[in-house]
Amino acid sequence: MATLLETMSVLKLVGLAVLSFVAMLVVGLLGGLIAPDPTGVQSHLVRYCDTTGMKGPILIDESVSWECRKQSDSLKDFDDSTPDSLVMWTQFPHNNSNLTMSRWHQFMIASLQVQLDDSAEHQYHPGSKLWFEATLAYKDRDSGKGWQVIKESLMRWDFSCVLKTPDGLAGEAGTWECDEIPFFELGSLHHDYYLINMRLPTYNGRNREIGTIDDIYITAIHQNGGFTQIFLSIKTVLANLSVLMLSYFLLSVYKYGRHVRLLQKAITVLGFSTVALNFPIEWFSLWVDMPGMLLWSDIRQGFFLAQFVLFLIIFMGEHCADDTARNSWRTYSVPIVITSLACGALLMFDLSERGRQLFDPFYSVWSNDTGRFWGVTLVSLATLAIALDVLYLMYLTVKAVRTLRNKVMLLPNMEGERKSYYKSMLRRVTAICVTTVLIGIATVIMFAIMNYSEVNLKWEEFRSVNLTTAPYFVIYTMWNCYALTIMLLYAPQPEYEEEKKTSEDKQPLVLQTLKSGPSVFQLVEKVAQE
Repeated sequence: MATLLETMSVLKLVGLAVLSFVAMLVVGLLGGLIAPDPTGVQSHLVRYCDTTGMKGPILIDESVSWECRKQSDSLKDFDDSTPDSLVMWTQFPHNNSNLTMSRWHQFMIASLQVQLDDSAEHQYHPGSKLWFEATLAYKDRDSGKGWQVIKESLMRWDFSCVLKTPDGLAGEAGTWECDEIPFFELGSLHHDYYLINMRLPTYNGRNREIGTIDDIYITAIHQNGGFTQIFLSIKTVLANLSVLMLSYFLLSVYKYGRHVRLLQKAITVLGFSTVALNFPIEWFSLWVDMPGMLLWSDIRQGFFLAQFVLFLIIFMGEHCADDTARNSWRTYSVPIVITSLACGALLMFDLSERGRQLFDPFYSVWSNDTGRFWGVTLVSLATLAIALDVLYLMYLTVKAVRTLRNKVMLLPNMEGERKSYYKSMLRRVTAICVTTVLIGIATVIMFAIMNYSEVNLKWEEFRSVNLTTAPYFVIYTMWNCYALTIMLLYAPQPEYEEEKKTSEDKQPLVLQTLKSGPSVFQLVEKVAQE
């Protein structure tokens, strides 16, 4: 049993590499020149309404704000109002626009920013708790119905602020700048408008030590519709290619694989994880309300990355191990356990955060000391496990390079066609290993470009390529091209074996090794034994 990696001509291999590069270039240009940024931001300064005298509990928006005893954008205008009668509200999108939220926006993540006055009457006390009674509701433009409540919640956050004086001088009047607070998260934007109503409760001694509030800002992040359309189109194409390539690989293994090797099993799992990553389930969210999309996206991306890391470890390990250690899951039990530990920790964190938000959009694991402790613990544990995996992969990479170098030194002892054949095989596998390392390096560089361009580069007015979307698309396409290429090149081929059967007198050694599996290193090891 041979593989396309061994039988394909050099010209075709070069053509395959060029095709992958062109695909990444086209997708990168598509993202850089046409697609907008992945996310958009809406910033809202909440409005205030004194509900004294209003009948019954109602949701405050622009249509009923005229009933307020007093309304304003500044809290300083409500010195004669009680906190329990004061409602803070805002609408998404802005209530003074004719826009609506779109299902193409996919999700919305909001945070809260509170600014305090350095008031002598009401001082901020470090370590105080901030309490909010919040209501989240939705409404559709053509439904004829009013606001429908999604969730009402009583929230509590650890409140941490730092006093900023005009010139950094102690004793001068200033403003307390407080940490940004995670407010709510929606995994699906299935409706046209969303409304927030908030109160600051004062019963049971709540909010008595938070100081004097100056302003409250809500910042909402959502996925841009144009980005969603282009990205879903790319995912749909890649999903079909993934299914076709995985089917081809499985069919080849079933028909021509006498004994399924460990590397082929790892490629199969990688293929299924690639299909799961590319499957464009987001299309269904355009017709059906699917609030769990953020959780599902995290799970499938984590599954793909975990399988990818394990595949790289097995790939490198199989190409530098000896016969006794090769083709056994037990050889890789340690990295499998470490990767499973990282996945388990991240899954527990995601379920405790976004899993809970399916029922309470206002919930956040970071809202108190206990949740923050477990969140940091789980993320740190996963980070440590991933770091160990990366170190082990680097060790295997160095070991594989040394193994390849040692095997190349055996080539001068061979003669004729055998020497040319083994030399070609070693070069091809070396190229695959080098490509694997380069893809990892390119990923790190592109993520750095994305972050650096957003934080430090101040050339937005004259640059023509979107340095956030383009690297994102290129990275996504690059990993897909790699996975598809691996499934193609390592698919078993019967033609090669039959050709070798007709030339036993020329290369009898090749026949012996083809029966045990498609490993070029086994061929060289047998030559070394001779």
